[in-house]
Amino acid sequence: MRLMRDTMFKGKIPFMMATPEEYIAEMDKLGYDKIFVAMPRMYSYHRKELLINFDLEEIHESIKDYPDRLMGMAPYNPYDIMGSVRTIERAVKEFGFKGVYAHTLGYNVRPDDKQMYPCYTKCAELGVPFSIQLGHSLEVLPSDPGRPIYLDQVALDFPELTLIGSHTGWPWCEELIAMAWKHPNVYLDVSAHLPKYLDPAIINFMNTRGRKKCLFGTNGIGLARCKEQFMELAVKDETKKAVLRDNALRVFKLE
Repeated sequence: MRLMRDTMFKGKIPFMMATPEEYIAEMDKLGYDKIFVAMPRMYSYHRKELLINFDLEEIHESIKDYPDRLMGMAPYNPYDIMGSVRTIERAVKEFGFKGVYAHTLGYNVRPDDKQMYPCYTKCAELGVPFSIQLGHSLEVLPSDPGRPIYLDQVALDFPELTLIGSHTGWPWCEELIAMAWKHPNVYLDVSAHLPKYLDPAIINFMNTRGRKKCLFGTNGIGLARCKEQFMELAVKDETKKAVLRDNALRVFKLE
């Protein structure tokens, strides 16, 4: 199913099937202060088509009335380098987006591919974090481009750029942990996995030496159940506070 300006999202935040007002009400009910809205340019190199291709204006229109609560993440298409770089600059400078989110697995592009370097350069120049899905992909595609180890050289080449490995890196969780522990500018998030199913290595890292290197996220699989399950994890209270709030405030410069 392709999601390209589908009328099912008219007046609603794409993917969330709710108006901004409805979503804010749910956030208030569940105790969420801020949410990042990421709409990547998602491509299937196997099917040779864009699966997700919302315009920047569409994303901005859906969140603009709540700039302190709903914050945008700009997309990146490695097959359209200059167009994407211009989109990122406009998103950050004109619309106040807080970072960039990319799904490079669908393009069969590794994080350390030369097609990604203009994006990293622009993010570093603008001072915004870059987040990337790592690990396997929902679509049946080769998973190798999502190996977390491919962030290694990127982190070395762009020491001032904050890199976030999203989706836990599963099944290579320990690779992503190694990257986050080794590089001061690399973080990981636990989105797209219900907390009760998180890899034990992720939970241990999050609760010990990686407490300041992990971010919470849902990837749209449910604000209520993700937070409820996260709060039930056998981790320290200071871990919950850091991962749910403090780390994101620091990483995205929202303090």
